Amino acid sequence: MSRNKTNPKLEQALTRGALAIRHADFARATALLHSVGKMNVDAAATIGIEADYDILDAEKFAEPTGGLWPQHIRISLDGAVAKTDEEELRSVWLLADSHPPKFRVEWQRADGKVGRFEDGPLAVVAFITDVEIPWLDSSD
Repeated sequence: MSRNKTNPKLEQALTRGALAIRHADFARATALLHSVGKMNVDAAATIGIEADYDILDAEKFAEPTGGLWPQHIRISLDGAVAKTDEEELRSVWLLADSHPPKFRVEWQRADGKVGRFEDGPLAVVAFITDVEIPWLDSSD
């Protein structure tokens, strides 16, 4: 059985193109997470809460695993993230292959279990900050 030989230049071009697309997807996921973090900070400020966020793993390129992008944000509703107790932080991940974008929020519940909430960006902001947003993108 003979195999068709692939043109090395074509193979190289396609490999580079595929890598560029994967990097662009990772950069897009990071940008979406930054936007959700900033929206939380701005929404919290409207009700007098000093929120903060940081993004983890934004510089380290990786593929999605388990349906989530590896980079995620941590949100504090108690001032700077670095000075907030870990149990008080909310973590937000972008769901991979979700169009329109959907996010997963996780937090430490009082009963010791991890709470989860998934929805679009505006619904996530409303959920985290408890700010009423009249034009939610909720999937309800």
